[in-house]
Amino acid sequence: MRAHGTKSVVQPILVTLVYRGGDRFKRALESIGSAEHLFSRIVVSITGAADSEDMRSVDAYLDNRHREGTGSKVEVICSGVELPTMDHQRFWIDHLETTGASPEDWIYWLAYDDQVRARGIEALIDEDGNWPLELGTIYFGPWAMRHERADQAFDGPWDVPIESWTSFPVKGPTRLTVADWICRQFRQPTYLQMSGSLATLRSFQALRDSWPRKRGPMRIEMAMAAAPSNTHVVELPEPIVIIYGRPNSDRANYAKTARREDIHLIAWLLQYSLRHPSTLPHFARAAAGVTASYARVLTGSGSLPAEDWVVRGVVEP
Repeated sequence: MRAHGTKSVVQPILVTLVYRGGDRFKRALESIGSAEHLFSRIVVSITGAADSEDMRSVDAYLDNRHREGTGSKVEVICSGVELPTMDHQRFWIDHLETTGASPEDWIYWLAYDDQVRARGIEALIDEDGNWPLELGTIYFGPWAMRHERADQAFDGPWDVPIESWTSFPVKGPTRLTVADWICRQFRQPTYLQMSGSLATLRSFQALRDSWPRKRGPMRIEMAMAAAPSNTHVVELPEPIVIIYGRPNSDRANYAKTARREDIHLIAWLLQYSLRHPSTLPHFARAAAGVTASYARVLTGSGSLPAEDWVVRGVVEP
């Protein structure tokens, strides 16, 4: 994609989804402010009223950048009404399509309550600012993880090392085929998170247009990986995002809630196998294993595997 000036630089578009973000969204905005130069565009997509607190936060952010003379790449869009997560996804995808984005443009997806970890990105890019991104690949993790209370945003200390969580084998490899990565998740699910992920707009478009229609956000990471254009899943050398966990978040009950989306995921994987026939035996065995696990639960003779939150190590914030 074309960056400012005459030199072509590979940079993703940052897209952050905001839903009643409040102070946690202000935290995200602060991190975006220190990393604007690392992205080609920055889209803040707010689902809610046009006069919401979150809109006022963006206006204040932009006013401050203007007063400082730095300018900003932030473009804010607002649905005007609250939308479910998947409808909100469709909302910002439609915006990018109508404002010149290409299916091959890269998307860095950020939840409103998380932070861009600029030092992780700066360690990744080359001297010209290019991100080392390969078409046909989707990038997940690792994630730098902080914990906070349900009723209060994290307020420090900000300078202590943070756990680094992974969905890959701790001792490697960090590059897997889509089929291998997804089948590992079926056998022993590990903590997954969209924040800080990198995928092409084409991958998001494919999931938006998928049949059957995806209803809820859980299993979205595996569904995104299984977009027809993807063949590999890669973990980056270090986290490029800081995520937050709290007792009342979807993340606290991920595995239980995610399994409700298995019907869509299995149908989506069957369609993926039509494009990539060699994956069919792998997915068939994985689906059989999931079915057998459900059968054992229903008969009282077993239980579904518990999600495993795997820590790879620690990183500086």
